[in-house]
Amino acid sequence: MKRFLPYYKYLLRVRWPFIAALLAGAVFGAASGAGLPWMMKKVLPEIFGQGAEVPLMQLIGVALIMPGVFLVRGLSQFINNYLIQYCGLRVLEYIQVDVFARLQKLPLKFFQKHKSGDLLSRLMGDTQMMRMALVEISNDIIIQPMQMVGAIGFLVYMSMQKSEFFFLYICLATIPVCVMPIQMIGKKLFKKAKAVQEQTGDLTASVTDGLQAPMEIRSYNMQDGIVNTFQNQVIRLFKARMKVVKYDKMLGPAIEFVSACGVAVAIVYAGRAGLNFEADMMPLLMALYMCYDPIKKLGKIHTKIQRGNASLDRVEYLLHYPDELPDAEKPVPFEDVAGRIRFEAVNFAYDEQLALDNIHLEIPAGQVVALVGPSGAGKSTFASLIPRFYDVNEGCVFVDGHDVRAVSKSDLRGAIGVVSQSPVLFNATVLENIRIGNPEASDADVFEAAKKAHAHEFIESSLDDSYHTMVGEKGTRLSGGQRQRIAIARAFLKNAPILILDEATSALDSESEAKIQEALEELVKGRTTFIIAHRFSTIKIADRILVFDRGHIVADGPHEDIYDSSGLYRDLYDRQSG
Repeated sequence: MKRFLPYYKYLLRVRWPFIAALLAGAVFGAASGAGLPWMMKKVLPEIFGQGAEVPLMQLIGVALIMPGVFLVRGLSQFINNYLIQYCGLRVLEYIQVDVFARLQKLPLKFFQKHKSGDLLSRLMGDTQMMRMALVEISNDIIIQPMQMVGAIGFLVYMSMQKSEFFFLYICLATIPVCVMPIQMIGKKLFKKAKAVQEQTGDLTASVTDGLQAPMEIRSYNMQDGIVNTFQNQVIRLFKARMKVVKYDKMLGPAIEFVSACGVAVAIVYAGRAGLNFEADMMPLLMALYMCYDPIKKLGKIHTKIQRGNASLDRVEYLLHYPDELPDAEKPVPFEDVAGRIRFEAVNFAYDEQLALDNIHLEIPAGQVVALVGPSGAGKSTFASLIPRFYDVNEGCVFVDGHDVRAVSKSDLRGAIGVVSQSPVLFNATVLENIRIGNPEASDADVFEAAKKAHAHEFIESSLDDSYHTMVGEKGTRLSGGQRQRIAIARAFLKNAPILILDEATSALDSESEAKIQEALEELVKGRTTFIIAHRFSTIKIADRILVFDRGHIVADGPHEDIYDSSGLYRDLYDRQSG
């Protein structure tokens, strides 16, 4: 359990309900371990042995001890279970929020390396196992030893009454033997449980893939292949789970066998000593059972700990994943941004694949710059370095004279508006999706931004609930052009001094594109703008064109100049213009 000690900070937030749960559990354990054997020793013999000689009221009073003991056990057990569930659900909430918050801080490169389904499995499934390890196991570690202590205390008391009960100590000596199968099986279980959690992540990733691209799957008749892949992963997960079940369920019978050996010794010794079965042996056997039963349950706790350790490995991978884009310890102030951009000897590579090579460039505030070139030439990478989605390998990127690594990421990105080629809308209303650009904006501001993006008309006329229409997951209830215009409205509302437009009109029809071009001409005024363009119709408003090829800027200037000087640009332009 020592690996879980740092995470007990979550229990501190619910410490009083948890302490109350443990106290109730201790009462339950003591009432079970000592109360039940004592009841069999004192109550039953008095009722059945002297029932006819004892006055009725006294007999009733003695009999009421039995429901009294079970009432104490029942109430303490209920309070313990209820409060433990309360604490467990709150702890799960805290852990999941912290893991999710950590995911939001990890760089884009992390998500390019990991499947979203596996991350979802870690967030939802592995945190459940951590909750069990932290709360339920901590609870059992209190209850079961209390029950054992109560039972052992009763046995010690009995052995002090009669010297014949000395054999009880021999029976108790078998308790340490029960620890051996717990240790042996626990080591096996950890490896098997870790494999189950990893394969659960793979299965969740497969489900996510199958649900995220329904049109592509049907277009390419991939249904049978997707189902076969899913079925194979389910079978592998089944086999891995059965291995966990094998070791988990093996532990109980092993402990019961060792316990039965101890009890058998007790019975043989008692029979040879001539002890009375009802008066002496029944309470003793009950007490011995109350000693061995906690060991059996503690063995199950050990298996839960091993499974919790396997999940903890996967959760800690997220929590301790290094932040490759850390904020400066003392970020410099970043206000009244004008939008001057400078690249100084910038090199950048994805792993070992060079994307930008020795880029030197200065862009004055308010200039509109188009980035053109073949696919994979470095256009998107160049733009992604400005909001610090990635860090340069060598050199520096400056905004208004500040190294982007010296200012806080929040301040930097707050000054940059981004409209991507495939904008993501969240499963919320149209109003809420546009307001992401400025959460403090009024409804009137949202409507005005939509009008500038030529989105207001279709929102009012085509959507049932106008601005209060739910757009569906990833905006699936809207067309591609509608999603694009809402994303552009979001950029209008943000009113950032720096804009990055990654093919912002690519999903529009000709009529909508013409309207958006007019809107963009207004949007870019006074703002430093980068237009990543494959369709050259979108770069008419550019003051300057940068031509990229294999990580280099091979041409820089207005259209008229580079059309004559750059064969690559001329070829790209003529190919589109016909």
